[in-house]
Amino acid sequence: MLTLLRIFTLLTLALLGAPATAAIVELQGPAIAGLAGRDPATVDLAVYRDGDFVSLPHQWLPWSQGRAPWFEEDGDAERSQPADRIAAEDHLLVDLPDTARAAPAPLPEEVLGVLTVGTGEHARSLYALARRPPARHAPERLRREPLALRTPAFQLAFEDDNLFRWGDFFYAGRTGPDGQPLNLLDSLKLRLSAGVFSAGARLTLTNENLDPEIRQVVDGPLATRAYVTTRVRVAGLPVLKLHNYFLVRDRAVAVHSRLTLPGFAATVLREPGARATVDGNNLTGARLRTSWTGDREARVDGRLDDTEQAMVDTPVPTDNWLWFGTGDGFDLLARLYFAEGFDTGARFIYQDDPSLDDEPERFPGQRPNVGFALDRIPFGQEFYFVAELYFSDGDGAADPAAYAARRLARPAAHWQPR
Repeated sequence: MLTLLRIFTLLTLALLGAPATAAIVELQGPAIAGLAGRDPATVDLAVYRDGDFVSLPHQWLPWSQGRAPWFEEDGDAERSQPADRIAAEDHLLVDLPDTARAAPAPLPEEVLGVLTVGTGEHARSLYALARRPPARHAPERLRREPLALRTPAFQLAFEDDNLFRWGDFFYAGRTGPDGQPLNLLDSLKLRLSAGVFSAGARLTLTNENLDPEIRQVVDGPLATRAYVTTRVRVAGLPVLKLHNYFLVRDRAVAVHSRLTLPGFAATVLREPGARATVDGNNLTGARLRTSWTGDREARVDGRLDDTEQAMVDTPVPTDNWLWFGTGDGFDLLARLYFAEGFDTGARFIYQDDPSLDDEPERFPGQRPNVGFALDRIPFGQEFYFVAELYFSDGDGAADPAAYAARRLARPAAHWQPR
C-alpha cells in the first residue's frame, strides 16, 4: 500500500507536470554502452539509501545489431558481443525509484560508474556495482496450458493454442455490477491479401490461416521475451516468413515484427497488402484520440458521425500515438513504429457498427474495430515495425496528448564511469 508521503510526492509531481517517476523505464544507447563486454550476472544496479547501496529490480534485454530483440533461436540475429556479455546495442529495464540521491564521495571500489536518469531536480543516480545482483522471481507471463498472457494487471487468452487468435481480455479492477470481470475484447483481425497472377483475383489469408510457432520464451523479473515465427505459403510457394518478437511486461506489451516478401514472389502475387485491427466487446461510451487527427475525438455509440468519418482512412505518420479509454478504469495507449527506409504508409481504420460483420467474430458487430492498413507491401524489401501497447487505470482520460507525451518520452540518461 502506498504511504501518505509517497502519495503526496506523486500528486506534487503530477501538478508540476513532471514525468511519471515510479515506473519501469527502458534505457538504451550510450547510457549503457559503458558496460559493454561485462557479464550481466556480475553487474548489479543499485541506489544509495541509508548509508548503503540497495539493489534495484532490473533486467537486461539482449538486442541484435539488426534492430530486433536477440534470441538464440533466431538464426538471422547477430550481436557485437557473445550472448553472455552486455552489448552496446542491448536495452536495460529498470524499476526506477521516485528518488535516488547521489552517494557521498569517495565511492567504494566496487562502483563501476554512475547512471544518471532524468535531469535537474528530477535526476536520479543509479550505481553499477561489480557484484552479483540478488536472485529475483521471474513470473511466467506467457502460459502454455492453456495458452495465455497473464500478469497482475491483465489477462489475454488465446484460442486454439494460436497467438494470433485472441480470446477474452480482462483488466484488473474493471468489473461489472455483479463484481465479475468484464471482457473488453472480441478479436484480433489479421488480413494478408494479394492478387494471385492478377490484381483482380485476390486471395486473403486471415488469423485462421496462420499457425505461429513459439520458438523460444525467456522469463525475467520485469519482462517475458518470446520469439515466434510463422510461415505463409501461396499456391504451394513459401512466400513469407514472419518473425515476431514479444516483450511482455506487467502493464505493457511490445511486438516487433519482421518480414520480407522475396523477389520471386512477384511472379505469383500482385499488389500485396496487410491489415490489422482489434475489435472491442461492447465498449459503448469509450473515447478515442490520435496524434494525427488533431482535436477530433471518436466516441463509441454504434454509428459514425462527421468527425469520425473524417478520421477514417487518414494516413498514419511515422511519429504517432493512439489513445483509447473506456471511462471506467481502463486506458490503452498504442504506438506504431516503422523502421526508417520503409516508404509504404499506413492508413487508419475505425468502425463503429453493432450490425457490421467482419470475420473472425465472437460477438456481433464492431464495437469498435480499430487498426491500420497497408495497401502495398514491396517485394524484396525488409518490412520492420513495432506495435507498443501500454495499459493504465485511466491515466490519460483528462488529457490524452499530455499523457502520451509523458508516457512515450525516452528518459534522458547519462553514464559516468568511475
